Amino acid sequence: MSIKVENLVHIYSKSTPFEKVALDNISFDISDGDFVGIIGHTGSGKSTLIQHLNGLIKPDSGKIYIDGEDITQKDINLTKVRGKVGIVFQYPEYQLFEETVYKDIAFGPTNMGYSSEEIDKIIREVIKTVGIDENLLEKSPFELSGGQKRRVAIAGVLAMNPKILILDEPTAGLDPKGRDEILGQIKKLHDEKNITVIWISHSMEDVAKIAKKVIVMADGKIVMYDSVDNVFKNDSLLEEIGLSVPQINKVVRRLKEKGVNLGENIYTVEKAKKAILDYIKGAKND
Repeated sequence: MSIKVENLVHIYSKSTPFEKVALDNISFDISDGDFVGIIGHTGSGKSTLIQHLNGLIKPDSGKIYIDGEDITQKDINLTKVRGKVGIVFQYPEYQLFEETVYKDIAFGPTNMGYSSEEIDKIIREVIKTVGIDENLLEKSPFELSGGQKRRVAIAGVLAMNPKILILDEPTAGLDPKGRDEILGQIKKLHDEKNITVIWISHSMEDVAKIAKKVIVMADGKIVMYDSVDNVFKNDSLLEEIGLSVPQINKVVRRLKEKGVNLGENIYTVEKAKKAILDYIKGAKND
């Protein structure tokens, strides 16, 4: 088991008039190699949750196990934990600070004590993984496009060889081309390296397209944690807690109301395309 969370509670501004329960007795498991999407409206506790998973925030109560080790213990080595659990925050380009792309990616492994030769080898490998050209390594990261900056930020986390990669809205603010490129790189990374990926997104379409399981959060609680199929077919519950189901869900539902039944568990364009072609083919054969 990659991650095990037991009865996690976090309260902001505790014992003040502004007290807010951000995480309310949360428990869940994530297995090695899983790809888990986390969805929920703003303020549901998503970002607070992921910051607990590498010790950036301490819980008020509860336990968090990474590879069987309780990281909420007082004497825990957080540097070691953060080597295992890498987080790419929303708008990660704001975290870039070095004068070249090379130095920015090298920052993490340098602090971990790797030699110059080892660091160079690591950088050459991770830029291939995220699709960065070698000719960009000596450029300032601030000269790059939005999508390229995201790749550099992701490469900087991957350079520390995490077993678990957590991404908080990695495509926020990108144009459609940049968004698709980043999504493709994340999926490729998961498929090739089999690392555990946890990914916060407001895009139901993107989650439906590449996640395997989905955690649904509302008011600091997990209201659903299941396969993509089981989560998105429960569209009434999603809408009840203020989440918009993928547009394809709505199209398929309207078609069904009009007498065109394309089947169940259709929540991506690819699945809808196949279902429509199958429906047309079936109609011709009748």
